[in-house]
Amino acid sequence: MGPEITRARELHQAGRRDDALAMLDPWLHDHPHDESALNLAGAIRFELGRVDEAEALLRRLVTLAPAMVQARINLAVTLQGRTPHIAAQQLRVAITLMPEHGDAHRLLAGTLHDGGDVDGALRHIRHAVSLTPGNLTLIGQLSVTLRSAGMAAEAARVLDDSLPADHAARASIRNDLANALLSLGQPERAEAVMTEGVGTLTVEGERILARARLYGAIAQDAQRTGLPDGLLVRAPFSVLSGYGDFAQHFVRALMGRGQTLRLAGLYGEEEWRPSFDDPVLRAAARRLGEPIRARLAVSMLTPPLVEAIPGVPTVNYTMFEGPRIPASWAACNRGHDLVLVPTESSRLAWIAAGHPEDRVQVCPPGIAPNPNDVSARPAVISGPRGRALSDYRLRVLNISDFIARKNIDGLLRVWLRATRADDDAILVLKIGKGGTSLQRDIAPLVARSEAVTGRRLQDAAPIAFLLHRYDDTSISSLYAMATHYFSLSHGEGWDLPITRAGCLGAGLIAPRHSAYTAYLNDRVAHLIPTTVGPARMPYSDDYYPPFHGLDWWHPDEEAAVDTLSRIIRDPDGERRDAARHLVENFTWDAAARRLLNLLDGVGR
Repeated sequence: MGPEITRARELHQAGRRDDALAMLDPWLHDHPHDESALNLAGAIRFELGRVDEAEALLRRLVTLAPAMVQARINLAVTLQGRTPHIAAQQLRVAITLMPEHGDAHRLLAGTLHDGGDVDGALRHIRHAVSLTPGNLTLIGQLSVTLRSAGMAAEAARVLDDSLPADHAARASIRNDLANALLSLGQPERAEAVMTEGVGTLTVEGERILARARLYGAIAQDAQRTGLPDGLLVRAPFSVLSGYGDFAQHFVRALMGRGQTLRLAGLYGEEEWRPSFDDPVLRAAARRLGEPIRARLAVSMLTPPLVEAIPGVPTVNYTMFEGPRIPASWAACNRGHDLVLVPTESSRLAWIAAGHPEDRVQVCPPGIAPNPNDVSARPAVISGPRGRALSDYRLRVLNISDFIARKNIDGLLRVWLRATRADDDAILVLKIGKGGTSLQRDIAPLVARSEAVTGRRLQDAAPIAFLLHRYDDTSISSLYAMATHYFSLSHGEGWDLPITRAGCLGAGLIAPRHSAYTAYLNDRVAHLIPTTVGPARMPYSDDYYPPFHGLDWWHPDEEAAVDTLSRIIRDPDGERRDAARHLVENFTWDAAARRLLNLLDGVGR
């Protein structure tokens, strides 16, 4: 290594990255095959956020020195955020070259974990821990991976055995240990871990401690006489999500039936309160944080987020979007007294994963018009060709998060193939919740869909991409504007947007699978046939991380093209209206009654 490289390394270590590059770049111009210089220059560029340049240099280095382990590791780091499957390939080669390289195992474990391969992640992080016993960073990563696999008890044992005597060092893993203990229904131990000889807690630590104390108090109250009997309901009431929406509606309906409740949120005490016109219910709403003698703890969360309370039976109202739940979910739910799901599709998904049939029951939620939609006015927005959205005869809406399960690529392919530029129709895609990267991320999906179909956007009826964040009023205006709602999702636990559009009389187009079959039929909606196959990312062989190793449904795009074409050519003749069917057959009062009936025998 020449003096220039030594000096550049010193500058890098001193935090002077630009100065280091100022020495390296001229050197590399004259010595383009210097492996140490290429490696250092690639690492520095990555640190500076110049990822494309870093990747190019490190790929060059790997070609020059294919057996250089650190070069492959550094290349993998640059690739993790964009092409994780290629990053994993580089790390596997590095491990083949040097099987006992702990950092390569650690990085591969993280990459696999992020990609949903929890079993693979566990193998590599266990090996990394064995190579460096006592490393608290690795032990923390192992505990997180164990909890992702539904193995909270082992995570707690690993952390407990590793808890150092030094209180400053304990702080690095106490949150992980306390979280594992809360999952296991041990709030007293969790509280002890969080308070034993520690100074100031982090925000996350304060939340953990608050939950531990809350659960301990609820457990004590459950044994007290003189308190009103009732149900504890824990849910993300204050979070914009399907679970939060369900929970709010269930609470209102349960209170309407005279049920005594206490609410808990994701982080402890819950501030959300329902509003009522009835003075008796308004008074009851003010008491939702008061002590009760809880006979059951009902969580409305994904299984890994459920936290048991000692002495109080655990019920989890949850759902899944595919034919079989992940093994980790099955492991989390195995210790619960009852699992409730909204549809038969979800019930079968639990049974397919080995969950006992007698401990998973169906409780459909209600469907009701959104109060914000009652007086909403159609959105006043110009489409991509300058014409107002409301001027098109057919205004086809889809509101989705930008995730592979929503099959945005399928929607694009079908629209491009089914429509012509002069059709009096527009597809309105409200995607994601805003953010600077959304436009950048969607552009390649659009380009790939054009290439696959052989049709450009301008060849088809227009598509309005709405990518920024919308408030409640603006979202209501989109529903008020829509004549149709079109989903080609790979699977749904329920799908609130399509039921919301259906309540307003929009024509519904959806795949014949999962939740859609619970509340739609051929009389009230256009249903697309489907098949079952691997849950892959768009235009990729990689699994969608939450469905790693699992299947989902694939809508028949030929049938979807035919259906959409018929609707565009003859909208009146193809008209189907689900509004009355949805509102009359899925009331929240009936949902609350069904829920109470299912809970009646639990824990007795």
